[in-house]
Amino acid sequence: MSDQAPIYTPNPVPDNPEDLPKYIFEEFLKLQGALQENPTKFIEVKNVAPDRIKQGDIIYADGSNFNPGSGEGIYFRNAAGSWVKLWFIFQEYPITE
Repeated sequence: MSDQAPIYTPNPVPDNPEDLPKYIFEEFLKLQGALQENPTKFIEVKNVAPDRIKQGDIIYADGSNFNPGSGEGIYFRNAAGSWVKLWFIFQEYPITE
């Protein structure tokens, strides 16, 4: 299984409206395959830092034995080599509808 995001590239939409049901069905099959290549994973709580750390890693730190900086929570490893708590990202860039 790959550590990269699922790859999905849609086919061009057909010109003939009668071809749309088949097109939509085939696109759903492609999406299903892309999602199955890299399913959502359960993030286990860690109480020690991982042995191998690389950019893009996502971890759930327990905040006591393993505290990357802001207590318990989910962190990702950025290009600068720092752990960044995802909670801070959501506060800085709130999701609005």
